[in-house]
Amino acid sequence: MFFAALFSYYFSVRNDTLAWGAEWFPEGAIELKPGGSLMSTFAMAAITMAWAHYASIHEDRTHGYIALGLTALLGIAAVNQTVFYLNDIALPIDHSVATTLLFVIVGAHMVMTGIAVLWMGLVLLRAFGGQATGRHQDLVISVSIFWYAVVAVYSVIWLFIYIAK
Repeated sequence: MFFAALFSYYFSVRNDTLAWGAEWFPEGAIELKPGGSLMSTFAMAAITMAWAHYASIHEDRTHGYIALGLTALLGIAAVNQTVFYLNDIALPIDHSVATTLLFVIVGAHMVMTGIAVLWMGLVLLRAFGGQATGRHQDLVISVSIFWYAVVAVYSVIWLFIYIAK
């Protein structure tokens, strides 16, 4: 709901600004380009999360550990890529409503990604303790659903903010 409200506000303000003939992003700013490598990272992370879930169903603990660890590592890589991208575009956060909304949406998504990575770390620790088995797979299922939400939110950011502008 939080991201739905953010996206609704973003699109509403953008449409109003463009309807009045004003520019959305400040002149001279580096153009927003879609993060193809970041989208690929999230796609790979979704696949490794599905692998972790499959491993927990079939009680394959070794593959479950590897898949959860890789997914967490890809989540950290995604945060790193996002920080690099935001530094590369060099938009001041307080220049306009557009830049403020961009930083709020992307920043909230980075917080969501960080929470998911921490949650995966906790699930991985509990899996090492033997609590993530085929009969007790709720831990892996819950973190995988949250991770798929992280990927879905980034897909909306990628499509409607970076590509559609």
